[in-house]
Amino acid sequence: MTRHSSLRHTRPLIACASLLALLSGCHKKPAPPEVRPVRSVVVQPQDGAQGEWLSGQVAAHKSVALSFRVPGKIVARMVDTGSAVHAGQVLAQLDNTVAEQTLRAATADAQAASAALAQATPLRKRATALLPVKAISRNDYDEVIRRYKTAQDVVQATQARARIAREELDHTTLRADTDGLITERLAEVGEVVAAGQPVLRMAGNTGRDAVFDMPAELVRAGLATGTALSVCLDADRRICTGAQLYELAPDADLLTRTYRAKALLQAPPPTMALGAVVVGHIMHTTTPAIHLPPTALTTQAGHPAVWVVDPASTTVSLRPVSIASYGTQDVAIAAGLKPGERVVTAGVQALYPNQKVALLDDADVRP
Repeated sequence: MTRHSSLRHTRPLIACASLLALLSGCHKKPAPPEVRPVRSVVVQPQDGAQGEWLSGQVAAHKSVALSFRVPGKIVARMVDTGSAVHAGQVLAQLDNTVAEQTLRAATADAQAASAALAQATPLRKRATALLPVKAISRNDYDEVIRRYKTAQDVVQATQARARIAREELDHTTLRADTDGLITERLAEVGEVVAAGQPVLRMAGNTGRDAVFDMPAELVRAGLATGTALSVCLDADRRICTGAQLYELAPDADLLTRTYRAKALLQAPPPTMALGAVVVGHIMHTTTPAIHLPPTALTTQAGHPAVWVVDPASTTVSLRPVSIASYGTQDVAIAAGLKPGERVVTAGVQALYPNQKVALLDDADVRP
């Protein structure tokens, strides 16, 4: 009896303790949802006039490698890198001792051949006068004529060799074909060079180019030769000039996957010297589209998507989008967004659906 009585008194106490524990748990405040700070932008379609800024450098419109047309040892160089030269100016000199001796020998042979021809000429005239009166045999007449023609041929051959020797002697002197600027020295005095081996590199005074590495997006968008662009000096953006694209590489660079392009500068200012860093601005027309920074993009099932902010609850939801084009600084959205919607542009990696967010720098967000 005592045991059953104690159990009857213990059970109400256990039930009361359980009830108190349950009540205390009901009064505990739930943890507030995590609020993630993000940057965002209210999207609006932009007009079709878009511009691309590209970095490049000034180069010579025409650059030639100067070389000797005959082999030899360089004994003198009259110019250096940075020297301004004029057409016909002597730039370098080869050892011409052998060429001078060859010319003297060829000249002597030509003189001897001319003397032999001078002797054969009166003999031909005399034989021609004696043949009608039969004062000379036909065989003797033919022999005189043969010697005369042989002397003529020898004169022509020796004179040709003399001209060749004179040209080879002249080729031991390197002269500038046009006005220009020496940009590189490729051989030194005392070096033996082969015929055609570059010795100097010269930039001609035929204008200057702006050389750019065009991104593949611009080429796919229809960039072609004849496109006009504005080129400004990077050190001073107030110094600008016009340019026209005249050359575009047909294939991309193996490392950078960009396309080398050259634009001829129109009346470049003196401050746009060779090698100066410039920036080019290309205007191109596209259909109106919503543009977002690349940091706004994420993926959903392997497809592009963005986080859209609900203005009423300030929560985010993942929205798939279609990409019209990828630019160097932004991404054009073809479908999936409506004007006036707010899209997260930074912090997309740490978000999940229906997460509450706090907008950073809301006053600075561009519409």
